[in-house]
Amino acid sequence: MGEESNRIRTVRIERDRRMLQVMFNGELDSLSITTTVDKQMDDNSNISGSVKRNDKQRKLILHFDIRNTVIVADSITNVSVEQALNSFLTGVTWGKESDDGRWVWYSDKLSLTPPSEDTITYYKHLEKMLVKTPSDRAKLRLQTGDFTQSEIGKNFLPYFNQHMNLLRWTHAYEQNNECLTMKGIDGQPYHYLLPAIYKCIHKLYMDNRDFAIVFRTYGLDAENVIASLAHGLEGNHPGFNKRVAISVNRTPGFIRRSDGQCIKCEIHGNEDSKDLLQTYTGDRDVYNVLSQCNGILGFKDDFVYWQNNQYHHTAGKPLFIDPFDCNVHHIFFDDNIRTFEDDNIVDVRLFETKGAKTARSLSKVEAASFENVCMVQADLIESIESDEYYTAAVDKCEQNYSKYLMKWHGISRGLSLNGFHNFGVL
Repeated sequence: MGEESNRIRTVRIERDRRMLQVMFNGELDSLSITTTVDKQMDDNSNISGSVKRNDKQRKLILHFDIRNTVIVADSITNVSVEQALNSFLTGVTWGKESDDGRWVWYSDKLSLTPPSEDTITYYKHLEKMLVKTPSDRAKLRLQTGDFTQSEIGKNFLPYFNQHMNLLRWTHAYEQNNECLTMKGIDGQPYHYLLPAIYKCIHKLYMDNRDFAIVFRTYGLDAENVIASLAHGLEGNHPGFNKRVAISVNRTPGFIRRSDGQCIKCEIHGNEDSKDLLQTYTGDRDVYNVLSQCNGILGFKDDFVYWQNNQYHHTAGKPLFIDPFDCNVHHIFFDDNIRTFEDDNIVDVRLFETKGAKTARSLSKVEAASFENVCMVQADLIESIESDEYYTAAVDKCEQNYSKYLMKWHGISRGLSLNGFHNFGVL
């Protein structure tokens, strides 16, 4: 009888492992999921109540890239609003290279993702031709800056005109609110920060949510963006004139990476001081400090490390996910999140056991399962068109994260009880 029970138990475990291989895209061995009954039962007794909590009760840590995510043109590179929008459009228009090297359009529609497997963006086409060294990117910016005014991009001019009109500052222009706008080549003021980010923050504040806005950039524009946003949230933005009482750390910190070394996070502990720098080292400590952030702050990520590693996603901006911590939800918005390409800008890192000190960098396929859960490829076009864009995206991610946590902890508990049959999956 004992041998038969053990045989049935073994069959069930193997069946569940095969099921997990399907659900986790064949990466089961590296998931380090244990089937030890006592450990899993103990873990689940501590977290089951938290998993079932309303997704609106979790603290939100919203990571935002800056250019092409919350602004169109930055205030550092002297690229105009018109040039920046044109350059962005080259990254959402698709075609193919003919055998003789000529560019052939595949579609006259805008898309964040390839409309066909054998298509590339016009931006990638130009990048391949023009960029041989990092300094060549200046040529690329110049080449893409008048895209819709050139012969090859003229079919996309209506998109350009439509979104320039939507970006136009239609409120009375006041000198003391100059930091809320950017002047275009035409001399007209345009929104510096997109209204969608203001709408999102105001909604979270009015809902009394516990949240932080964390700007994550490879550039030098975080300080200016934070200053502009802080000014607007004081009630100075004519479109959002209710004051948001929120802490602001105006001095960006750093997230540093190096081969064979732990990820480091350097943050200024005092809102008004550039001298009080605190350093946190290792996945767990960096995750903890980011999870404890409040208000508005920013970090400069390690572009040199990403560049030195051929822009591979495992060297990008780290995003930590801990499914055992059900009190915090991290969401990363970046226009360069592309899970279908190796140069995805975000390195999704998963803590696979409760309290683990290190997190595993996920494969492209695994990371893709966290789209619209913990990361969103920011759509500049949609965020210009709709003030509700980020509010709706956060809401969708929260719903999906609740489903993910239920699935994760359901699988964990099911394994500990030796079979999905114990909780009704099969």
